[in-house]
Amino acid sequence: MLLAVSAMPLSAQVKSGSITVSARDNVVNKLPKDVVYVFSDFADATLNYNNGRFSVGCLNIRLLDNFILYIDDKTSDTLVLSNPNQVRNLVCNDTVYRIVNNSVVKVLSDDDGRQLAQRLRLELDEKDADAGYSSLPPTSTAVTSNVRRLDPSRNLDTEKDYIYKYERDFVLVDVDDKVYPVKISSFNRLFPDKKKEIKAYVKENKVNFGSQSDLIALFGLCVSD
Repeated sequence: MLLAVSAMPLSAQVKSGSITVSARDNVVNKLPKDVVYVFSDFADATLNYNNGRFSVGCLNIRLLDNFILYIDDKTSDTLVLSNPNQVRNLVCNDTVYRIVNNSVVKVLSDDDGRQLAQRLRLELDEKDADAGYSSLPPTSTAVTSNVRRLDPSRNLDTEKDYIYKYERDFVLVDVDDKVYPVKISSFNRLFPDKKKEIKAYVKENKVNFGSQSDLIALFGLCVSD
């Protein structure tokens, strides 16, 4: 397995590598744990539902398809949550995680639905016979097509090579769950009444849009009275 970490502009951090999956192998087990799951191991967490109810369990999120997984109390089996569309968020160690636009986001700051977040994404590409790569998007909507065969409950019939790319970047999320890259224009879009303050603060403090602490401070300025 090859592994590479590359520096990306502004807020993006990318880890990539390649895996070879033999016949009958489980694709998920071939991927590094720190790229295929949100948590390094299953963790005690709370699921908050849209109807106001909640449940507690030993949970994780699989970035390959953004499925929420849990360990069954009685059998200790790892199962897939059957009603993910009813989940508002997952809270683990006082940190909120959401699935927004087919990506997992870790909420860093929140103000009435406007959020600063870190987005976590995993892309898996299959090498084809022409030495090219066909992208298999890691979204729950794609599970009905190409990604379905990558489900842990199913195995491949032949050996295949894959390239994976795990990416973390900072984003802004508006009240309608639209996602924007972190830059001045995005902050202006979410906080139009703060345009002058944003411009002055960024210039005076030399804000690094790849720094979590800088972004949290800027977001704090935007939500202050």
